[in-house]
Amino acid sequence: MVESGRKAMLVGSYNHKIDSKGRTVLPARFREELGTCVVATIGIDRCIALYPLSRWEELLVKLKDLSSFKKKTRDFRRVLLSMATEQEIDAAGRILLPALLREYANTEQEITFIGAEDHMEIWDTKKWEEHRQEVLSDFSDMAEDLEEI
Repeated sequence: MVESGRKAMLVGSYNHKIDSKGRTVLPARFREELGTCVVATIGIDRCIALYPLSRWEELLVKLKDLSSFKKKTRDFRRVLLSMATEQEIDAAGRILLPALLREYANTEQEITFIGAEDHMEIWDTKKWEEHRQEVLSDFSDMAEDLEEI
């Protein structure tokens, strides 16, 4: 977690495992930022997204403001919200990753938590390494396309 002014960010990556009951331990470094409950849902690029409740509430406001007259907007909102689930963080720092989300993200036992500033992503470790390598191979070109940085 990096402090930027008053608002903390979730950054870094951590490898963990999913147990036989579908639970995983959240990285200790992120637990304070996440609070006692998170919202787990599908993420972009076939991962699981974990949101602190405050960030999830901000996202809900933005989703509500989108036009319901556009099919892509309706479909995106329906699927994102229908697959969302509140997860209590237990005393051992664990959460349950529902089978539907694990199936969507094609997670096996080995997973990687990725800090994504205002939320976390959970990737199957092999898939994350493949994706990361693909991005790294094009990183210089990407940076040139991002003129705002």
